[in-house]
Amino acid sequence: MIGKQIRLERIIDRNSRKTVIIPMDHGVTVGPVEGLADMRTTVSNVVAGGANAILMHKGIVRAG
Repeated sequence: MIGKQIRLERIIDRNSRKTVIIPMDHGVTVGPVEGLADMRTTVSNVVAGGANAILMHKGIVRAG
């Protein structure tokens, strides 16, 4: 198994071969977005909803 395949296995469901990836980097380009102000709660809700991956700007991750 090569590195790329190993990394993809972390976010793609082995059985269904599907994934849900949520982009949450809008605040960086368009300013504050309603619902994304409390990132900890929002991320918890997204994960509870079944997301396999979340895309964020590194500054948001550090601040969270």
